Amino acid sequence: MRTNVALGIFLLTGLSAPAADPKDGKLADRVAAVDEKLGPEVGGLVDLYKDFHAHPELSLKEERSSAQVAMAARALGFEVTEKVGGTGVVAVLKNGPGPTVLVRADMDALPIVEQTGLPYASRVMARDRTGR
Repeated sequence: MRTNVALGIFLLTGLSAPAADPKDGKLADRVAAVDEKLGPEVGGLVDLYKDFHAHPELSLKEERSSAQVAMAARALGFEVTEKVGGTGVVAVLKNGPGPTVLVRADMDALPIVEQTGLPYASRVMARDRTGR
């Protein structure tokens, strides 16, 4: 089950991507697919997704986000290395011999004002590396 939860975290991080336009029905299909795979764990994962969404961090400033990812991965039994390249997290789940699966996910936010009206919409104002 812990691999399903880990997979769910990565699937949920992509739910708000621009390619997932709620009007075309694909977003609902993706949410339903994740919900079906994860069952009771999906509620906690959605809460984590909403928390990430509400507290975005710009590139190379993802201290809070990377700490949460590391904590969640450790709780699932992953071997965790933090501060890879600055704020990166590497989590390894050993499951015996066999194929290796690598999943890469970004967790940095774009410096834009969110206008979605979602209850968990970001209200964070941050400065980029140039001070803007």
